[in-house]
Amino acid sequence: MNFSPDQILLATIAYLFVLFMVGYAGDRGTIPSGIIRHPATYVLSLGVIAGGMASNGVLALAAEYGFHFLLYYLGIALMFLLAVLLLRPLLRLCRVHHLASLADVLTFRFRSPWVGAAITLAMCFTLLPLLALQIRTVADSIQVLSGSNADTMVGTLRGEGLAFLFCLIITIFAILFGTRNAANPNHNPGLVAAIAFESLVKLFALLALAAIVVAQVFGGPAGLQDWLASQPSALPDAGESLSAVAARTMLLLFFAGAVCMPHMFHMAFAENSNSRHLRAASWGLPLYLLLLALPILPILWAAVASGQSAPFEYAGIALGLALHSPAASGLAFVAGLSAASGVIIVTTLALANMCLNYLVLSNNLLRRFSEQSLYKQLKWMRRVLITALILGGYTFYMLLSGAQSLPQLAILAFSGTLQFFPAVVFTPYWPRANRTGLLAGLATGLAIWFVSLPLPVLSDNTLGLTADDGNAWAMRCLVAVLANTAVFIVVSLLTPRSRDEAIAAEICSMESRIRPYRRSLVINSAGEFSARLAPALGDKTAQAEVERALNELRFDAREARPYALRHLRARIEANLSGMLGPAVALDIVDSCLPFASSYAAAEDFTLLERRLEKAQGRFTGLAADLDNLRRHYRQTLDELPVGLCSLGGDGEVLLWNRSMAELTGISADTAVGSRWRSLPPTWCNALSAVLDEQPDFIIKRELPGEQGASRWISLHCSRPVAGSDDQLVLLEDITDYQRLQDEVLHNERLASIGRLAAGVAHEIGNPVTGIACLAQNLGYSEDPSEIREAADDILRQTERISRIVESLVNFSHLGSGRGDLRAEPCNLADCVDEAIHLLSLDRDARPVAFNNTCDRELLVLGDNQRLLQAFINLLGNARDASPPDGEISISAAKQGSDDSVLIHIDDQGHGIPAHLLQRIMEPFFTTKDVGQGTGLGLPLVYSIIEDMGGSLRVESPGPDETCSGTRVTLRLRLAHYASAAELMAMASGAPH
Repeated sequence: MNFSPDQILLATIAYLFVLFMVGYAGDRGTIPSGIIRHPATYVLSLGVIAGGMASNGVLALAAEYGFHFLLYYLGIALMFLLAVLLLRPLLRLCRVHHLASLADVLTFRFRSPWVGAAITLAMCFTLLPLLALQIRTVADSIQVLSGSNADTMVGTLRGEGLAFLFCLIITIFAILFGTRNAANPNHNPGLVAAIAFESLVKLFALLALAAIVVAQVFGGPAGLQDWLASQPSALPDAGESLSAVAARTMLLLFFAGAVCMPHMFHMAFAENSNSRHLRAASWGLPLYLLLLALPILPILWAAVASGQSAPFEYAGIALGLALHSPAASGLAFVAGLSAASGVIIVTTLALANMCLNYLVLSNNLLRRFSEQSLYKQLKWMRRVLITALILGGYTFYMLLSGAQSLPQLAILAFSGTLQFFPAVVFTPYWPRANRTGLLAGLATGLAIWFVSLPLPVLSDNTLGLTADDGNAWAMRCLVAVLANTAVFIVVSLLTPRSRDEAIAAEICSMESRIRPYRRSLVINSAGEFSARLAPALGDKTAQAEVERALNELRFDAREARPYALRHLRARIEANLSGMLGPAVALDIVDSCLPFASSYAAAEDFTLLERRLEKAQGRFTGLAADLDNLRRHYRQTLDELPVGLCSLGGDGEVLLWNRSMAELTGISADTAVGSRWRSLPPTWCNALSAVLDEQPDFIIKRELPGEQGASRWISLHCSRPVAGSDDQLVLLEDITDYQRLQDEVLHNERLASIGRLAAGVAHEIGNPVTGIACLAQNLGYSEDPSEIREAADDILRQTERISRIVESLVNFSHLGSGRGDLRAEPCNLADCVDEAIHLLSLDRDARPVAFNNTCDRELLVLGDNQRLLQAFINLLGNARDASPPDGEISISAAKQGSDDSVLIHIDDQGHGIPAHLLQRIMEPFFTTKDVGQGTGLGLPLVYSIIEDMGGSLRVESPGPDETCSGTRVTLRLRLAHYASAAELMAMASGAPH
């Protein structure tokens, strides 16, 4: 029973329509995502590699070479069995950077759009035989199925009209499959579902065909076994028909084709939804290919046994016609149609995207579309390119003489794509490779390939696939690929590579996904991205792409952290790379979203830390040990009882431990990745005190607290070390310590009052005795002048008592911190005099002479009570260190350069040993005997002077001959009697 061409074309349209409906259901979500994202679906979609060669051509290969036909399946299976060597690194690279084709990968690796253009042009040319093979498979199958004389099909070209009609039909369906998702053309769940369905149909059709022909020709498996036993020649001796060199070359062709063929690359990498699916494919695809190979020999043996004369490529259809079995003929035709249509659809889709990205699109062209719908323009350009590619395949089909077998066309296509294999291998494994070497090697290999293989074919010659000359084509293939590799290596070694190539090579060869650098953008918030991208993409497209990236990263549009902005930029580049190709995407992002500096030496530790956290549990061996060590130190830093933050040279916060978050109320997620200047004003100002003014430490700084309660902190900052601008800041809450210090200060005052009690009693006792005597005399005096004189004496003695009492009260006054500090002009000489007077009340103290030479008109800005406390402690220490009847001098002088006053206190003591000089500011450290001092005096003085904006320095021995013991130098701000506003300005440190 024969079929008319009209019937066959309608059946073709019906099958492709079913295929389209499966894809449409997959895109619309009608098919559950669990099925589409299942590893089995991914494995079946990889069956696209088994095109017309697997359904038809392999029959001719088996007839010619016997069991060597298995090399076709073994080469592909071997690539997936060794997936960890090449497929896994490529998949990692493609998923991270949204690379969808071999041109994308090589452009990303060699950082040049010229590489992408060269790969695209070469790929289109080398794939013409593959497209012609699929077209010929369907066209010749229609001829055989319609009852054409099989003998006329050998050595002639027939069915041009049928081939053209098939091309038109498949073009429509390829456009429908490949251009529905303009924003992300490399993510088509419907296409994956359709190709997986096509692989099932192909496998079922071949297995069912084998079962039918074995049953009808041999009567079943037993009959087949008997026939084989009676026909030893039915099992070809492949060792005589295919040499070892040709067999190994054929294995290499199909091995390389599994990764270099664009349709296989697209389904394996661009449409991969889960990197773990590659593990399933490493054994699932070889299993599928094994099942696909099972029916080949039974069909071939049935054709030989039945004596049918049609070419072995179409043995299944011919057997069905000979056996008057429409089911067998239909199954054979559907198998070929399914295999060929799947290859054409996916190949033209992948090639169209490559042509659009590297031969059509440019940044300037995109700017012309900025006022239009970019997605719509891209969709129409892809449609035109798909049509052009299919017509190109048809043109090559027309140029062929028809004498070539399907295996010859397959080898022609696979040997062409073999020239890309060295570049694929060198991408993850040889960082020294450069674009000059790639282009030179590719040009050499393709030139040799074209002269030795396609040119003879187009001149009506064969490839030498005969028993008499079985090594000719193999040697030509090997010469071409070896010359390609040799030129690639030599030129790469002799020419330099650019910095961009070096960075890309490092990214491609690393186990981690990317080598990130901490670089600053000129953009300060995520909201600015749309406006920046609008000139290149148009307002609507730019807004859509930015929102898409924000949603994928779960960032807010108000995001302003430098880390987040870098991450957002990288995501936008990756998304644009999938839509426009990496070359155009890189050009757009670099021009619209530039970095503030060209390169940064520091790595983005924030991003590295987050990725290492996500990879927990996936490390083994030394990597696991190093990760455990990193986690231990990371946890140690996080649990320190003091606040710790690490800052990059650009001010970005790299580390923010738990104590820092508790002290500041700012979480690590908010702080890390942001700049410290963007922190709340309270903490920004606190960090500025050590980062901008650059002291090594600030012992005490007051911060406004809640409900008026002040908080006190201390800050320590490490200086940048050589080769790094990073700094560490330690922050400690010393509020409790400050309160304790204030209490100790008060207790020190009370202790001093106790030590002065005897002197106070004596000083007050004398005027009280005098007052008593004068009062008694008043009782006997009647002379008004004597009474007036006695009253005046009583008043003078009373004032003396009042002065003593006031000094003691002022001295014992309790201050609670800087909030009680009264910044006002203080007469320096008067304050020193009062301190000397109070110290003189201690009758048991060592007798010394105090020499106050301070200018009587000199004023300093400070709190008189606290300044008095500081002088009492300093002068008391000087007295204790001086010999009996020694002299202590106090002098002061203005410093005109910085508007301050230097006060020197010099004693004649024995001085302080050099090894103890650095410890005198430590609380509770004292050089006095046990019971003679607490060690709190100098720390309290330091705190008081610092609160008043001054500084303290101790030198021992003194810097000149006037001071043989120790010199204490105070620096205080100069003051003058002024208005209240000016006093406030001076207190805050503002210029006045």
